[in-house]
Formats: sequence, structure tokens, C-alpha cells
Amino acid sequence: MLVRYAEESFQKGIRALNGCRIREALAFFEAAIELEKRFGVQIPQARYLSFYGLCLSLHGRRLHEAVDVCRLAVKLDEFNADMHANLTRVLLAADLKREAYQTLARGLRTHSDHVSLRRLWRQMGARRKPVIPFLGRGNPINVALGRMVAGGKKAPPSGAARRVSRGA
Repeated sequence: MLVRYAEESFQKGIRALNGCRIREALAFFEAAIELEKRFGVQIPQARYLSFYGLCLSLHGRRLHEAVDVCRLAVKLDEFNADMHANLTRVLLAADLKREAYQTLARGLRTHSDHVSLRRLWRQMGARRKPVIPFLGRGNPINVALGRMVAGGKKAPPSGAARRVSRGA
């Protein structure tokens, strides 16, 4: 059931978001959800939830809630590419890169030509295989070796390097 007032609020939220007025967009998306509830809708539309979650993360607050709301939106409408794009953005903001990558890959499987998903894919880049394949990606040895191979984004502490060289 489409509630006209909720839809109008949602459209105003989209315009505010496109104009980089995050706080205003957040208020419009929240109003759209509340209006649906007042008109007896049990579960708000997935796109209302998704953009509300995105704005929560862009506003820099309540990242945990933003992730939960966007996950619910994807669950409600898993074939909508915008839901996957928004969840990916929120997961990246929450520093949940592995889940962001998986969400993006799922979205691209069904919507390989979606502009936002393609842009996110280029921004994230492809992950390399771990340096030592039988160790997990998060293993400290793989992390350290991976950073050295990738150009030394973070060098190990100087004391650690000295300890290793003395032992050799």
C-alpha cells in the first residue's frame, strides 16, 4: 500500500540527499516511515528504510542502527540494486569491509550494469589473495606481509623490525 504523504516525504528526502543536505534528508525519510506507520502499514517500504539508514551513517551517528536498518531493507527487497548500494556504503562507514564486499558482489550478480554498484566496485577495488593462503586474511602475519607487499601502508614498529633482524 502506497501512502501518498509518505511518498511525498520520501521524494523530498531524495532531493535533499542529492543536494547534500543530509540532516534534512534524514528528517524526510524518518517522516516517510512514521507516516506509513500512522496509516497502518506494518512494515515500511524497503527504500524508505534503506535511505534512512544511509542518512544515519552519513550524518555520522548511530552506525549500528544504520547497518541494521539497511540490512532489513535488503532482506525486504533483495532484488533492488539501490538497497545493496546503500548497505555497502553503510557497511564501509562502519568499517565492515568484508560484509561490504560480499553485499556489493551479491548486488552486482543481479544488477551488473547498476551505476552506483559499479562506482562502488571501482572505489573498493579487488581484494588480493592473502600472501600466505592457508592462513586467514585477518591473521597478523598475513596482515603484516600484505601491507609490506602493497607498499607498506603501515610499517611495523621499528622495535619489532630490530627484534626480527637480531634473531636472524
